[in-house]
Amino acid sequence: MAAHHEKFWTEDIIAAAILAASGGTTLLLTKLRAIALEQHLPLLHTLVQWWPLLLIIGGVILFFTNEIEVRHRHAPSAHSRSYPEKIHGLRN
Repeated sequence: MAAHHEKFWTEDIIAAAILAASGGTTLLLTKLRAIALEQHLPLLHTLVQWWPLLLIIGGVILFFTNEIEVRHRHAPSAHSRSYPEKIHGLRN
């Protein structure tokens, strides 16, 4: 029976990246939590504990500020004329 070797597929690479990122994040958070407890830094300990919520809140804030900026950019200015006025000129 011959050995069948397959190449990595996109799903395998994505799964490996997710596993590596979660392992690295866990290691980083463990070290940060130990430093915060050792140095008696309650603010750092709170940030380490609540980082997912802070990340979500930051993303929501960025999303809404971007939406407001896009609306202001595409809003018609008070000095712009309507389409028929641009074509036919101003009629008094």
